[in-house]
Amino acid sequence: MTNKPKKTSKKEGKRRARPVMVRQLQASIEEDIESVMELGTRTESRWNRPRRQRVCLRIDLEVVDWFKSKGAGYQTRINRVLRKVMEEGKKRAGEK
Repeated sequence: MTNKPKKTSKKEGKRRARPVMVRQLQASIEEDIESVMELGTRTESRWNRPRRQRVCLRIDLEVVDWFKSKGAGYQTRINRVLRKVMEEGKKRAGEK
């Protein structure tokens, strides 16, 4: 019996190939996230805070580890980053 070479799926091939532009984009996004985290350090009054909802969200382990490595309050920082992305998306769409 002959040994056949193992076939690789299309997904595996795509995961392995990381163009330079993707890495540059990731570095740019990481810098943007860090700047948002620094800008969002102000505290809001107890009465002006938006309501919150508890959700179960699956996030890549690498992402959670990175936010945790920045110190306590990682969930608040993730929320600030998501809020900033939401606000910028609204601006681009012309929403209030």
